[in-house]
Amino acid sequence: MTAMHRILSAFITAALLLLPVSLGYAEKGRDLSKLRPCKIVTGKDVVSIAKGKLMSDPLGGSSACSYLIELSNGEVESYGLSFQPADAIEAMLKVQSPAEKGERVSGLWDDAYVSKRFMASGFSLVVLRRGDMALEVTGERKDVLIAVAKLAISRLK
Repeated sequence: MTAMHRILSAFITAALLLLPVSLGYAEKGRDLSKLRPCKIVTGKDVVSIAKGKLMSDPLGGSSACSYLIELSNGEVESYGLSFQPADAIEAMLKVQSPAEKGERVSGLWDDAYVSKRFMASGFSLVVLRRGDMALEVTGERKDVLIAVAKLAISRLK
């Protein structure tokens, strides 16, 4: 995939990450409006985890953040972090088949699954803390997604 395709993918990812909030899900648990993903996990954090160089300041708002990372070989990877209402993600997980949920990841809150992304390259890691909140990390490498999720969780206590 060319760098331009990856950049376009990052912007599409950012738009998709904002979708649950724009659909007006009833929020239960933590007040997500006070959380800023780009401040909880900074571009510098993602660069350190992904072992690359930040191409631009992270893009995001109150519920999502996108990071573009250039690797030493010149490839570009995009990563995203979003916070979502727990009830919306719990409802989604209830109706998904095991294949749709993907591979279970242990040690991340109550439920965590990583799967291939539906309309973009890479993977999506969904992590749920029932009654509190959920987060989603998207990007090219599973190990980076898990590390970003662990960092976010450690800072959300």
